[in-house]
Amino acid sequence: MMELESLLLLAFCGIAVVATFSFLLGSLLAGLELLIIGGIATLLPYAIVRFLKFRELRACEREFPNFLRDLAEAKRSGLTLIQAINSCARADYGPLTKEVRKMKNQLSWNIPLKKVLENFRKRFRKSPLISYSTLILEQVEESGGRTEDIMDSLAESIEALRDLDEERKALMNQHMTSMYMIFFIFFGIAVALIKFLAPLIQAQTEAATLGAFTLGAGNPCSACIGIQSPECTTCQLFFSICSILGFGDIASTSCYFKSLYLSMILVQGIFSGLIIGQITAGSVIAGVKHSIIMAVMSFGLFVLLASVGVI
Repeated sequence: MMELESLLLLAFCGIAVVATFSFLLGSLLAGLELLIIGGIATLLPYAIVRFLKFRELRACEREFPNFLRDLAEAKRSGLTLIQAINSCARADYGPLTKEVRKMKNQLSWNIPLKKVLENFRKRFRKSPLISYSTLILEQVEESGGRTEDIMDSLAESIEALRDLDEERKALMNQHMTSMYMIFFIFFGIAVALIKFLAPLIQAQTEAATLGAFTLGAGNPCSACIGIQSPECTTCQLFFSICSILGFGDIASTSCYFKSLYLSMILVQGIFSGLIIGQITAGSVIAGVKHSIIMAVMSFGLFVLLASVGVI
């Protein structure tokens, strides 16, 4: 059965194909809007699903040492590894519990222990810690070694690695704070430019004329009004933003600057969030929540400032 992430990516690819045909048929604005709306409708849920799975995987990694210790204690009490797994299936390991119970169910169906451990390892192939630890257990159990000692050793090693990771996160949180500060400084500069630069350019446009060319070029997109061509695709996007968010007449300088800087702010917010995730957690997926926070906060604040007339 196809996973949800694959379905969402497939849906986005289909939307991209339809948007491409729209571009080729000359309907640039419709194709662009379809691509943007389709991207939001598919890629945003995809990113959220990936983030939720990433968070669940991290929770499983946190509980895995406890599971190993319980297995070791059960083995020391004289139980076999199969009996130990059945015993541990009654405990609570958070998100890991369902996987332990899945192993118990497979064992009750007389599936060989080696195959059960292989299946468990494959389900956690995205977690090197759990995957490698399970592989070691498979090999030790097959060779007939003292698995309880190996389990304790693995649990201690995993917790030591986790402690190091927590220390790294604490250090990296300073960089996260800096990234947020840089983003909102950028937001403030953009608002200041719209507030002071746009009226100045508009005034120069109205006051000065150089032959057929005016500093009127205050709104570079004014030449694209009513024109459907590849060169005007970005301007058509700005026109749509102005119309939807009520930034004013599409021919005005204010419309151009508001649309331009809002687009820049959103792009900056999304990619800054992803970078934060890579820095603090070693995964771009972990930055999805920061991207959403930055994009939503900046978008809401920008629209609020525009609606009350600050910009």
